[in-house]
Amino acid sequence: MENNFDLKKFLVENKLTINSKLLSENNSPRYPEGKLSVEDKIKAIVPLWQQLQGADSATYEEIKDKIDRYTAYDNPNGGGSYSMAIADDAKSAEDVAKIVKKSEAWLASSTEPSSTHSVELLVPKVYFNVETGELSGNKNEWYTDDELKAGADQTSYTSGEELDDVVFSNDHDQASDFAERYPNLIKIT
Repeated sequence: MENNFDLKKFLVENKLTINSKLLSENNSPRYPEGKLSVEDKIKAIVPLWQQLQGADSATYEEIKDKIDRYTAYDNPNGGGSYSMAIADDAKSAEDVAKIVKKSEAWLASSTEPSSTHSVELLVPKVYFNVETGELSGNKNEWYTDDELKAGADQTSYTSGEELDDVVFSNDHDQASDFAERYPNLIKIT
């Protein structure tokens, strides 16, 4: 049975790559309380955090759920909340304020896509072995033509932008790591 699944095509068509996401889909508060200013969130969360101290497990979960109303956000990857950072890491009201400020700054900064790098291919086509996470300029580095026809897990790229988007998720550190490991295939500019 021949496997014709094209991972690259699937990711692009289903808008599952970083570049295919719309700005409007980025981090947005899950609940109305999440739209409060940072200072108002801190004023609301500190008393809740104080109630967490010494609370039994049932009460703890109830209070954490209330904190989630201020800290939960949605984004294309599903979203999250920084309530656990508050519950686990804060040792004082000042720590709560620092965590809220840092988390909110991160959420605000990650809502606007910004590319700090670009990937340039140094060969006409780069092959990516999905199973091992390796790059090659040789189509048959890991598989024979028959294995590739049978659906071996290998993708190919003729565009640095597409390679960066699909394989590196536009992550500068990841792209740089690959550029160091494969200096004859790609470079970061």
